[in-house]
Amino acid sequence: MADQKRKIETIHIIENLQLSTVLISGLDDAQQAEAIAEAVSSLQGLVEQWN
Repeated sequence: MADQKRKIETIHIIENLQLSTVLISGLDDAQQAEAIAEAVSSLQGLVEQWN
């Protein structure tokens, strides 16, 4: 993931949601990083709506 700030934010969300750490390693793959970031962001949005 080229944007280091976004990568760090995504890692924090993954950790907070207690998702698989495999997602974190996927952030280093350019093809997977954007899809992972979008999916994690969507999950974070759902969590915020439920709370």
